[in-house]
Amino acid sequence: MFTRLRRRLSYANVVATLALFLALGGSSYAVSQISGSQLRNNSVSGKKLKRNTIGGTRIKESRLGTVPRARNAARLGGLTAQRLLLKCPDGTIPAADVCVETQARAPLNYDSAVGACGSTDSTRTPGRRLPTHGELRRAFDFDQMGPIAPEGELTSEVYPSGSSPGQVEVLFMTDELGHVGVVQDRDDGAKAFRCVADPLN
Repeated sequence: MFTRLRRRLSYANVVATLALFLALGGSSYAVSQISGSQLRNNSVSGKKLKRNTIGGTRIKESRLGTVPRARNAARLGGLTAQRLLLKCPDGTIPAADVCVETQARAPLNYDSAVGACGSTDSTRTPGRRLPTHGELRRAFDFDQMGPIAPEGELTSEVYPSGSSPGQVEVLFMTDELGHVGVVQDRDDGAKAFRCVADPLN
């Protein structure tokens, strides 16, 4: 058996075995540190860096540029971000992603108020509507809003009447804090109201 093994052991077998071990084991060379002088400019992007590997102490502030168009970011001329995002028609202010009229209209019952808002001529939007309680309440957070009407203002929220079957009761806001009352949709339940328009942008 040993003679058979000796006969098969040749120079080619030894070289092939060594090559197999090198291929399976592999050879590697790792650099423990890379300095800035070894990197070309713009060869490493932020996406290639491991997260949280570079802290503020390693960044020279003098090497940082200014962000374009952000020099006046802290000074918005007294405008809120919401007012910058929404462009509203004249006579309205942005509140809760809609544009609410700043002045209350003369009292009408609910059906007539809905019709008056819907027929408001607008070149860019398909008419207006009554505000929800939330929209009207939010609008009073802004100084540009005129005072709430003394008898309260209608909202778009209606409920079945508990006292008059087949009739509806309309939710109206009694003050700028958002307190509410209900009134039946009749002529004697007329209240002031404001309309809501869609933003122009």
